[in-house]
Amino acid sequence: MYTYTLYDARDSFGISKSYHIKCEIPPHRFRAIMMEFRRNKEVGENIGEFIDFMKREFGEEFELFEYDDIVQYDADQENSMILANLLDQTDTHV
Repeated sequence: MYTYTLYDARDSFGISKSYHIKCEIPPHRFRAIMMEFRRNKEVGENIGEFIDFMKREFGEEFELFEYDDIVQYDADQENSMILANLLDQTDTHV
């Protein structure tokens, strides 16, 4: 199971909505689908349309979820940063 987070800025500098996704689609395939979707000039920049498209195409495989609270989200982000720093240090010492 893979987890993705997409952000919608709605032509502004801030984030207006975030989408948290769980699905069985591997990162290389998810990225390819998203890039192909963005080629559509009519809806390609609308992240909400992309979410609707993915729900239609993948059904139950594609699950949107909300973090239970901000604390859990912040902890996940912090853990991601710690892991990135550890991986960077490992690359530096090798």
